[in-house]
Amino acid sequence: MVVNSLRPCIVILMKNTNGNHVAQRCLQHLMPEYSQFLFDAAAAYCVELATDRHGCCVLQKCLNYAGGKQRRRLIQEITSNALVLSQDPFGNYVVQFIFELQIPQATIEILDQLEGNYADLSMQKYSSNVVEKCLEYGGEERRGHIIQELIGNPRLDQIMQDPYGNFVIQAALNWSKGAAKSALVEAVEAHVPLLRTSPYGKKVLSCSSLKK
Repeated sequence: MVVNSLRPCIVILMKNTNGNHVAQRCLQHLMPEYSQFLFDAAAAYCVELATDRHGCCVLQKCLNYAGGKQRRRLIQEITSNALVLSQDPFGNYVVQFIFELQIPQATIEILDQLEGNYADLSMQKYSSNVVEKCLEYGGEERRGHIIQELIGNPRLDQIMQDPYGNFVIQAALNWSKGAAKSALVEAVEAHVPLLRTSPYGKKVLSCSSLKK
């Protein structure tokens, strides 16, 4: 009776200030044979939920409680929309959550979606946090690709002086190693006079990893 009552309006409930708590309790307490309708709705309306203040929290709970096939379907929906979600005030948290699950294939799929856009993403409030996660969880090879993309961008000086971009560059300095780090340090040092005149550029220059 409960499932039949909730099913027609479950997406509305997931996005509602009070209703989202009902959806979360269903995830916690319903047996698998009764909770499937929640995962079906989450997958079918993934982007709508991910970009909602309350829906994004329910979606993350769905990922926690989902079984193998359910979870793979949800992750596929999220990763295939990673570029849009990364730039959203709430969707970015869902993408970050996927990184924190540390599922290699999911991480690769997000990186593939964002490739070619790292400069723009680095200078946006929400997506800059996702780029930092890319650097943290991307692994040495893909991290090197991101750094090369940033270094090769003609707006590198803007990124380093940006309120959000400077944190991305600091994260890149902190997580990079070997040749990638050397190339990044060299690129930063080439802009020292300019960075000294910028409040955010000074933050890059004060990064402890720049001096190591």
